Amino acid sequence: MRYIRDIGEHGFIRALRERFPMAAAGDDAAVLSSLVTPIVTTDSFFENTHFCRWWTSPAKLAVRLMEATLSDIAAMGAEPRSILSSVVLPSHMEIDWILDFYKGLTSRSDCPVVGGETIRGSEFGVTLTAIGECGEQKPFLRGAVRPGDSIWITGSVGRSLDSPELLEKGRNEELTGIEKEQIELFLTPEARFDVLPVLRSCGVKAAIDISDGLFSECEHLSRESGVSIAIELEQVPIVPYAKSYPAAACIAGEDFELLFALPDGATEPGAGFYQIGTAREGMEFTVTHHGEQIGNDSRGYDHFS
Repeated sequence: MRYIRDIGEHGFIRALRERFPMAAAGDDAAVLSSLVTPIVTTDSFFENTHFCRWWTSPAKLAVRLMEATLSDIAAMGAEPRSILSSVVLPSHMEIDWILDFYKGLTSRSDCPVVGGETIRGSEFGVTLTAIGECGEQKPFLRGAVRPGDSIWITGSVGRSLDSPELLEKGRNEELTGIEKEQIELFLTPEARFDVLPVLRSCGVKAAIDISDGLFSECEHLSRESGVSIAIELEQVPIVPYAKSYPAAACIAGEDFELLFALPDGATEPGAGFYQIGTAREGMEFTVTHHGEQIGNDSRGYDHFS
């Protein structure tokens, strides 16, 4: 088995460029074609903080991290264009593992890796900077919700509820079918670029991706738009594993579905989209369950809690 220390930084970069499509990489900076309305986001992920390498294959893990990053681009109503990847590699990192990781990172033909950085560190980590494009269209903004808008979601929430614990459990014992399904949902999120044409056709102006929990993202929309948002918990679609714990599912996060506001009077988006609440005058976030208001924890994921 060979390790990064055996080939060094330049040997590793050569191996990447020989094996994967990185046509724009090689100079001091990437040269990109002109973008009319560029949308840029960045995410950092570190082993034993955001993921464990034993969770799944290197390529599948890379796709998971990439889709999580690209979800912010989708939430702005933009299409993906390119990614920069900066990796922190321990000197004892296996070369085959990190090359397989880049196989996943370069798997989207519409979003090539165009450069990045490689440095040595005590623990594996990666920072992904994604670049998207809105063209002549205006981006979706958190501050564009208006009183009278209805609040919608593009799919079920709860995919991260207990999932790390289930992965750990699965190392020592056989999991049930629904537990295995939950883990697969957790490991395979997809940035929802597929729904953007529908949202555009409906006149959507405000959206956010559900990375920190549904309740937390509703709170963000409420605060940034200066409106009150009321959610009906029984209307929220929940993944099978979490159906008995709907409030917990709405707090868990890492669903990467889109939460959006549909303007009053606009054509509804149809099948596959779920109305879960409304926006009105005021500045608060409330949750009801079959007509009765319940408490909600809208703090969401906090890196420092």
